[in-house]
Amino acid sequence: MSRREADGDRGLRDRIADFLAAHTTMTLATVDASGMPCAAAVFYAADADLNLVLLSEERSAHGRNLLARGWAAGTIQADGQDWRQIRGLQVRGRVEPVPRGALAHAAAVYGKRFAFVGALLAGSGGPGVLAGPLARARFWVLRPAWFRLIDNTVRFGFKEELIFPEGESDGA
Repeated sequence: MSRREADGDRGLRDRIADFLAAHTTMTLATVDASGMPCAAAVFYAADADLNLVLLSEERSAHGRNLLARGWAAGTIQADGQDWRQIRGLQVRGRVEPVPRGALAHAAAVYGKRFAFVGALLAGSGGPGVLAGPLARARFWVLRPAWFRLIDNTVRFGFKEELIFPEGESDGA
């Protein structure tokens, strides 16, 4: 396995950014108060610092778990891959509701990725206001502590890790 620090390999950051840009859905894993795991498919949009902006309700199981604990893990991959062609990304990090001062950034990142959300935000009176079926949702940000890029097209079992020094990924 190739292991690199976040500030030591711009190429790996770019490969992760490209992978994030090529996909839209992440399986987000959280843990509830009793220690039981929970997984949910969520749409995401990545910013320039590799923070992942999510849109979800606080009252969902994963929303409640994130409010209680704040840590999550996730996977991103295409469906139906031949095992020799598997490419995927694993992520682990802190997830929290986007602070009021960062709502405009989160809304811009997410709205650019998902035009229908951007249109809802444009007509709603501001980045913190969602209308219609998204009215109960809020923006969250996953600040990665660690990414693992898996690419069997390089060779079977090929993995690269990007580890963020504490506090490096604190945009959005």
